[in-house]
Amino acid sequence: MFTNKGKTPDTVPALPDQASRRSAPSRLMTSIIANGVRIIGTVEAEGAELQVDGEIDGNVRGGSLTVGDTGMVKGDVIAENVLVNGRVEGSVRARKVQLARNAHVLGDITHQSLSVEMGAVFEGQCRYLQDPLSPQSGPGKTVTPQIASTPSTQGNDANGFYDQPGMVSGVVVTGAQN
Repeated sequence: MFTNKGKTPDTVPALPDQASRRSAPSRLMTSIIANGVRIIGTVEAEGAELQVDGEIDGNVRGGSLTVGDTGMVKGDVIAENVLVNGRVEGSVRARKVQLARNAHVLGDITHQSLSVEMGAVFEGQCRYLQDPLSPQSGPGKTVTPQIASTPSTQGNDANGFYDQPGMVSGVVVTGAQN
Protein backbone atom coordinates (compact mmCIF):
# COMPACT_ATOMS: atom_id res chain seq x y z
CA MET A 1 0.00 0.00 0.00
CA PHE A 2 2.67 2.55 1.00
CA THR A 3 6.00 2.16 -0.61
CA ASN A 4 9.20 4.09 -0.73
CA LYS A 5 9.61 3.27 -4.38
CA GLY A 6 11.74 5.75 -6.28
CA LYS A 7 12.43 7.99 -3.26
CA THR A 8 15.83 8.38 -1.80
CA PRO A 9 16.50 9.40 1.79
CA ASP A 10 17.91 12.78 0.70
CA THR A 11 14.45 13.98 -0.51
CA VAL A 12 13.12 14.07 3.05
CA PRO A 13 13.34 17.61 4.43
CA ALA A 14 15.96 18.03 7.12
CA LEU A 15 15.04 19.25 10.58
CA PRO A 16 16.58 22.57 11.59
CA ASP A 17 19.64 22.19 13.75
CA GLN A 18 19.74 23.44 17.35
CA ALA A 19 21.79 26.56 16.51
CA SER A 20 19.32 27.88 13.94
CA ARG A 21 16.37 27.28 16.28
CA ARG A 22 18.04 29.29 19.05
CA SER A 23 18.89 32.21 16.78
CA ALA A 24 15.34 32.60 15.42
CA PRO A 25 13.63 35.64 16.95
CA SER A 26 11.07 34.65 19.55
CA ARG A 27 7.69 36.39 19.60
CA LEU A 28 6.56 37.65 22.97
CA MET A 29 3.58 35.82 24.34
CA THR A 30 0.77 37.61 26.10
CA SER A 31 0.05 36.51 29.66
CA ILE A 32 -3.65 36.60 30.39
CA ILE A 33 -5.33 37.02 33.77
CA ALA A 34 -8.71 35.59 32.83
CA ASN A 35 -12.13 36.86 33.88
CA GLY A 36 -12.96 35.35 37.27
CA VAL A 37 -9.31 35.13 38.35
CA ARG A 38 -8.22 37.36 41.24
CA ILE A 39 -4.58 37.93 42.11
CA ILE A 40 -3.63 39.54 45.41
CA GLY A 41 -0.11 40.93 45.38
CA THR A 42 2.40 42.53 43.05
CA VAL A 43 2.54 41.36 39.43
CA GLU A 44 5.83 41.89 37.58
CA ALA A 45 5.98 41.10 33.88
CA GLU A 46 9.12 43.01 32.81
CA GLY A 47 9.20 43.45 29.05
CA ALA A 48 6.22 41.16 28.53
CA GLU A 49 2.66 41.77 27.45
CA LEU A 50 -0.01 41.38 30.11
CA GLN A 51 -3.77 41.22 29.52
CA VAL A 52 -5.97 41.62 32.60
CA ASP A 53 -9.56 40.44 32.21
CA GLY A 54 -9.81 39.43 35.86
CA GLU A 55 -8.76 41.40 38.94
CA ILE A 56 -5.37 42.31 40.36
CA ASP A 57 -5.32 43.69 43.89
CA GLY A 58 -1.77 45.04 43.94
CA ASN A 59 0.79 46.92 41.88
CA VAL A 60 1.50 45.93 38.27
CA ARG A 61 4.76 46.44 36.39
CA GLY A 62 5.27 45.30 32.83
CA GLY A 63 6.23 46.07 29.27
CA SER A 64 2.71 46.40 27.93
CA LEU A 65 -0.52 46.23 29.91
CA THR A 66 -4.05 45.90 28.56
CA VAL A 67 -6.92 46.07 31.06
CA GLY A 68 -9.84 44.39 29.31
CA ASP A 69 -13.52 45.33 29.59
CA THR A 70 -13.97 43.05 32.62
CA GLY A 71 -10.52 43.76 34.03
CA MET A 72 -9.68 45.69 37.19
CA VAL A 73 -6.39 46.75 38.73
CA LYS A 74 -6.42 48.08 42.30
CA GLY A 75 -2.89 49.39 42.62
CA ASP A 76 -0.24 51.42 40.85
CA VAL A 77 0.70 50.60 37.26
CA ILE A 78 4.12 51.13 35.65
CA ALA A 79 4.54 50.02 32.03
CA GLU A 80 5.79 51.08 28.62
CA ASN A 81 2.27 51.05 27.16
CA VAL A 82 -1.08 50.95 28.96
CA LEU A 83 -4.46 50.45 27.30
CA VAL A 84 -7.44 50.65 29.67
CA ASN A 85 -10.83 49.30 28.64
CA GLY A 86 -11.83 48.34 32.19
CA ARG A 87 -11.03 49.89 35.57
CA VAL A 88 -7.83 51.06 37.27
CA GLU A 89 -7.82 52.38 40.83
CA GLY A 90 -4.32 53.74 41.34
CA SER A 91 -1.67 55.79 39.62
CA VAL A 92 -0.52 55.00 36.08
CA ARG A 93 3.00 55.73 34.80
CA ALA A 94 3.69 54.88 31.17
CA ARG A 95 5.17 56.26 28.00
CA LYS A 96 1.88 55.72 26.14
CA VAL A 97 -1.50 55.66 27.90
CA GLN A 98 -4.79 55.03 26.10
CA LEU A 99 -8.17 55.25 27.82
CA ALA A 100 -10.84 53.55 25.71
CA ARG A 101 -14.50 54.58 25.82
CA ASN A 102 -15.34 52.10 28.62
CA ALA A 103 -12.30 52.98 30.75
CA HIS A 104 -12.62 54.16 34.33
CA VAL A 105 -9.42 55.42 35.94
CA LEU A 106 -9.34 56.70 39.53
CA GLY A 107 -5.82 58.02 40.03
CA ASP A 108 -3.09 60.18 38.59
CA ILE A 109 -1.53 59.52 35.18
CA THR A 110 2.09 60.36 34.34
CA HIS A 111 2.68 59.95 30.62
CA GLN A 112 4.62 60.85 27.52
CA SER A 113 1.56 60.29 25.31
CA LEU A 114 -2.07 60.24 26.49
CA SER A 115 -5.25 59.62 24.52
CA VAL A 116 -8.75 59.57 25.98
CA GLU A 117 -11.75 58.39 23.97
CA MET A 118 -15.18 59.97 24.36
CA GLY A 119 -17.00 58.18 27.19
CA ALA A 120 -13.93 57.32 29.26
CA VAL A 121 -13.98 58.38 32.91
CA PHE A 122 -10.78 59.76 34.41
CA GLU A 123 -10.72 61.14 37.95
CA GLY A 124 -7.28 62.42 38.85
CA GLN A 125 -4.47 64.56 37.55
CA CYS A 126 -2.39 63.93 34.46
CA ARG A 127 1.17 65.05 33.99
CA TYR A 128 3.36 64.99 30.90
CA LEU A 129 7.00 63.93 31.32
CA GLN A 130 9.53 63.33 28.58
CA ASP A 131 10.54 60.08 30.32
CA PRO A 132 7.83 59.01 32.77
CA LEU A 133 9.62 55.73 33.54
CA SER A 134 12.87 57.30 34.72
CA PRO A 135 13.73 56.82 38.41
CA GLN A 136 13.57 60.60 38.95
CA SER A 137 9.85 60.58 38.06
CA GLY A 138 8.96 57.79 40.48
CA PRO A 139 6.36 57.86 43.23
CA GLY A 140 7.22 60.00 46.21
CA LYS A 141 9.30 62.44 44.17
CA THR A 142 8.15 66.00 44.60
CA VAL A 143 8.38 68.27 41.62
CA THR A 144 8.32 72.02 41.97
CA PRO A 145 5.96 73.50 39.38
CA GLN A 146 7.51 76.08 37.10
CA ILE A 147 4.94 78.84 36.74
CA ALA A 148 5.73 82.13 35.10
CA SER A 149 5.16 85.00 37.52
CA THR A 150 4.47 87.54 34.79
CA PRO A 151 2.91 86.78 31.44
CA SER A 152 5.31 87.07 28.55
CA THR A 153 4.72 86.84 24.82
CA GLN A 154 8.17 85.38 24.21
CA GLY A 155 7.77 81.62 23.67
CA ASN A 156 3.97 81.81 23.63
CA ASP A 157 1.69 81.03 20.75
CA ALA A 158 -1.33 83.15 19.73
CA ASN A 159 -3.55 81.55 22.40
CA GLY A 160 -1.19 82.38 25.28
CA PHE A 161 0.23 78.87 25.67
CA TYR A 162 3.93 78.28 26.23
CA ASP A 163 5.89 76.14 23.82
CA GLN A 164 7.24 74.13 26.75
CA PRO A 165 5.08 71.22 27.97
CA GLY A 166 3.24 71.90 31.21
CA MET A 167 3.58 75.69 30.99
CA VAL A 168 0.26 77.42 30.49
CA SER A 169 -0.36 81.14 30.80
CA GLY A 170 -3.88 81.39 29.44
CA VAL A 171 -7.12 79.58 28.85
CA VAL A 172 -8.77 78.99 25.48
CA VAL A 173 -12.57 79.08 25.53
CA THR A 174 -14.56 78.15 22.47
CA GLY A 175 -18.26 78.72 21.87
CA ALA A 176 -20.69 81.56 21.34
CA GLN A 177 -19.74 84.99 22.62
CA ASN A 178 -22.23 87.61 23.81
